[in-house]
Parts: sequence; C-alpha cells; structure tokens
Amino acid sequence: AVVSTQSTGKTPMFALLFVMLTATLFTLFGNVYSQINTASFTSFAFTSLCAVGLIVLRRKEPDTPRPAKVPLFFPIVTILAGIYLFVVPWITNTVMCAVWTGVTALGIPIFYVGVKGYYRPALLVTISGKWTALMGRLLNSE
Repeated sequence: AVVSTQSTGKTPMFALLFVMLTATLFTLFGNVYSQINTASFTSFAFTSLCAVGLIVLRRKEPDTPRPAKVPLFFPIVTILAGIYLFVVPWITNTVMCAVWTGVTALGIPIFYVGVKGYYRPALLVTISGKWTALMGRLLNSE
C-alpha cells in the first residue's frame, strides 16, 4: 500500500515526495546540471518506450478504438530522438548513466513486492500499513 495513490485526487503522493526529495538533494549536494542530465536521461528513455508501445499496440490491435490516432511520424521521430538522447549521455557520462539505470532498475522488485504483492513478509505488511497510515494522516489524504 506504500506505493499506492494516497490522495482523494488520485495523486501518487509518495512518488511526488520521492521526486521532491531527490531534486532537493541534487540541488543541495550536487549541481543543477547533474539534475537536468539525470531528468533528461530517464525522461527520454521512458518517453521512447511509450512511443514503442504505441507502435506495437497499433500493429497488434489495429481495430481497437482510439480517441485520437497519432500519425506514425511522431512516434518514430520520438524513438529516434530518444535513442540519441539515451546513447549520447552513456558516451559522455557513463558513471551517471550507470547509476541512474541501476536506480531505475530498482523499481522492478519494488513493483513486484509493493504493487503486485508476490512476496510480502508479515513484517513488511505491518510496516507498510503503519507507514501508509502515518503518511496519510500527515498529508491529510485519509
């Protein structure tokens, strides 16, 4: 429940707090350029993956009703730009890319434990419930 939506407006409060904390730490202990590079690196990686998903779904499910049909030119350009913006930082700043790829990859086990609930020890469930209740009260979202 820790990774769930916490507010009545369906805003993922913990995700927002994590991003705020990370940005604050970068600003205090790093420099703004490292924050911009990190945000660009991960943002364009996921934006490109969304564009790939759009093309895959259009090929696999062509008859699915869509509210807006995007011309294929836009996702292809997005993928090409994303590849460029993902590869160039690996050449210029390999350490930063390796660290943030690892940090992003940490989301995979967190997803399977926190969201899917494949392996939930009793202690984790207890701590998660208490943490969620505390943060809900602090954020006035319960």
